[in-house]
Amino acid sequence: MGILNLTEILKKHCSNAIHKRSLDNYKGQIVGVDVSIFLYKFVRNDMCLEGMIKLILRLLKNFILPVFIFDGKPPKEKSDVIEDRKEKREILEIKREVLEKCINEKENKSKEELIQSIKEVMQTKNENVRLNDEEIVQLVEKNDHYDELEKTKKNIIYIRSEHIELTKNICNFMGVPYIVSKGEAETLLANLSRDGIIDCIISEDTDVLVGGGKIFLRDFMLDNNQVTEYCLQGILDNLEFTYDQFIDMCILCGCDYTSKVSNVGPVSAHKLIKTHINIENVLVELGKKPEKYKVPDNFDYNQARYLFKNALVIENIEEVIGKIKMKTPNIEGLNQLIYDSNSNLHEKYREEINLNLMEYIKIIKNYLPNLCQEFIYQNTNTINNLNDNTNVQNDLSSNISNHKHSKGTKKITSFFTVLPKDSKK
Repeated sequence: MGILNLTEILKKHCSNAIHKRSLDNYKGQIVGVDVSIFLYKFVRNDMCLEGMIKLILRLLKNFILPVFIFDGKPPKEKSDVIEDRKEKREILEIKREVLEKCINEKENKSKEELIQSIKEVMQTKNENVRLNDEEIVQLVEKNDHYDELEKTKKNIIYIRSEHIELTKNICNFMGVPYIVSKGEAETLLANLSRDGIIDCIISEDTDVLVGGGKIFLRDFMLDNNQVTEYCLQGILDNLEFTYDQFIDMCILCGCDYTSKVSNVGPVSAHKLIKTHINIENVLVELGKKPEKYKVPDNFDYNQARYLFKNALVIENIEEVIGKIKMKTPNIEGLNQLIYDSNSNLHEKYREEINLNLMEYIKIIKNYLPNLCQEFIYQNTNTINNLNDNTNVQNDLSSNISNHKHSKGTKKITSFFTVLPKDSKK
């Protein structure tokens, strides 16, 4: 996922284009959210509903308008990556099966009998995902099969249709807009950012920078207000690269859209593009050292370039923009969803929904009056007969007063000054 070890180069050469920032720096802005990143994290920890609600509340309480982007169909060029991920899951499933066999049969069989029994099972599996003899012995000899089994299960993650539908329902109930991309979510996010339709992108996938995403927010956490901001123009300025050169460097680092040249890592990819300008010239240079550098026959860098720059042309741009609107939250429906799911959502978040959700949206509407549909304000203090939370209500009243006449915050347009050459490390 993303460009291999890209951040190694960025931290070394572009440190002043990377900043820790508080989320309240982005109030009044439209932020695209790569849903799949969070789905995997939340499903892995069995907290899909709780995680998504906390994520949305975290953004809304900072007066940010989030737009959730769901994945569509990936390009065919990514089929090898998808197949590789599928095989890794199959290996984990086999490991789970072996560990369960160890737990169920270790009392009745000797170690040698158990190993032989597992080897027989391996013969029935796809040869690409079988465990070898050494791996089988290592699993059988584990001290704590139960602990290992739990770790393995946690790494077997399947995003199912019910997880996606649940997330869409949460968005609908909380009034948050979402869009299902025709292609990959990060591609649409990069396009929306490049065209100035959204201000920032929340993801962990560095592909959004290569796709032209202007401001990339990483390291988003549910329990704090900090993110790491990467500025594309600042990165280009500090690398002294054109956007096309940046794409070529990232392809050489390793991406999902084509195979990789052996023995070319991020440091050498940076140096090669710096010296030789583009991949075509780099390949001529690498051809002089065939014993060191092997260029695969399927190294289709031209197609990778195309996908990063033009993978998803937004033909129905007005329709897409029309979906980026806050809607009236259905707090009663959200409470029912939480109740029906037997959720472990902490009481403080339930109170925040009932006491503050409508207030957050009123403030966002002050910042972005054209991007909030008309909605009927509900007296959320009386919903479900909750006790009055005086401190929270006072904070909200203060926020409304402070922002009532706001025309919105200035968008991020300055991209940091290039460091003097003698100060670069």
